[in-house]
Amino acid sequence: MKYKDAAGLFVGGICSILAGSLIVFIAITFGTRMAFNNGSIGLDLPFLVVAAIGGLFSIVGVILLIGATYRALVKIDALQVTVPSSSREAWPADRR
Repeated sequence: MKYKDAAGLFVGGICSILAGSLIVFIAITFGTRMAFNNGSIGLDLPFLVVAAIGGLFSIVGVILLIGATYRALVKIDALQVTVPSSSREAWPADRR
């Protein structure tokens, strides 16, 4: 059995969205806890960087999800795809 590309993109997109959201939640939670408990330690920047990386990971997941949806809709013919016109056919290189 061969897995479809759209299914792999869909699962990867969902996993990326969930993992990115979890990374952002953990970074913000521990960053605010550390800021309130001991404000003299300057560890706010690493937590912000980790939260930004988690946010980017979520954005990549959304892009993967959109790509999977597009591929699935094209495959089941639910999305109209334009057909190239006959005037744009590729001619052989030696025809002049």
